[in-house]
Amino acid sequence: MSANSLRLSVSQYLQHTAAGLSPTLKGVLLALVSTALFTLVGVLVRILSDDIGVFQILHFRQLVFVALLTPAMVKNIDLLLKPKHLKLHTFRILGAFTALSLGFVTVSHIPLADATALGFTQVLFVAAVSYLFLSEAVSVLRLFTIITGFIGVMMVVQPSFEQTSMTYTLLGLLAAFGAAVAVICVRKVAQVESKITLLAYQAIFVGLMALLPSLLNWTWPTGEQLLLLVCVGVLSSIAQWVGVTAYKYGEANVIANVEYVKIIYSLILGYWLFAEAPNGLAITGTLVIILSAILPMLYKKKINQPLVENR
Repeated sequence: MSANSLRLSVSQYLQHTAAGLSPTLKGVLLALVSTALFTLVGVLVRILSDDIGVFQILHFRQLVFVALLTPAMVKNIDLLLKPKHLKLHTFRILGAFTALSLGFVTVSHIPLADATALGFTQVLFVAAVSYLFLSEAVSVLRLFTIITGFIGVMMVVQPSFEQTSMTYTLLGLLAAFGAAVAVICVRKVAQVESKITLLAYQAIFVGLMALLPSLLNWTWPTGEQLLLLVCVGVLSSIAQWVGVTAYKYGEANVIANVEYVKIIYSLILGYWLFAEAPNGLAITGTLVIILSAILPMLYKKKINQPLVENR
């Protein structure tokens, strides 16, 4: 079965399963599937990184993306050859490369839940960059989510400030900053560029940027490793597609908050596969992260409820 056929089968299965559900519930369920798949990708990267360099893993991931996008790229070649905002594309690609490469390094060297928690600091960086460079206001509820979520992240990671631990913690934070830059650029460039242009440029140029460092430490994969590398690309593609589809059904603020469930997936898989048992503080931090997303949503829903007059 080809990757496109697999993605179509997943689409049909999810649509059949979600039939009869409310749009919001459909969106939440799709977001849960997407975050689960992305967490699984992190596990595969962790396994592969024992024998294969992270840049080579990233290069293979992008190759699969390019293969999946090739039919659409051929069909829209005129759009791809005439980008409307080359500067934003450049910053977006650099941000995405930083996020993916350093994210792979981080997940390969520290506990899975720690790496996942560090990724959530992207929310903090997006708010800061949006405020400083785009003059976007940050609401009180959003500020509560950011600050409380960051406290929860620190409770999970519990940085020891030892040299090795601190190094990968800083790399994880830099990866989150790169992801924030990419998100901000996408927010701006998506107003003038087509979706295929956004997807194709990242797939091609991030893959090319990963090629040189991967060649410096190239390892020919075994048959099993090659299968896992392909799985990384295919699962990432499906996860991205399912995640985008989730936003078509549910409200953006509701779907975005589902992302925090990833920390639960990471704790479970980290314990099951790598014997990474979280301590009490880490579990408490996980609850803080989840509550930081849920409480503002519940408060907003409460204040928006229409008043019912007693008769």
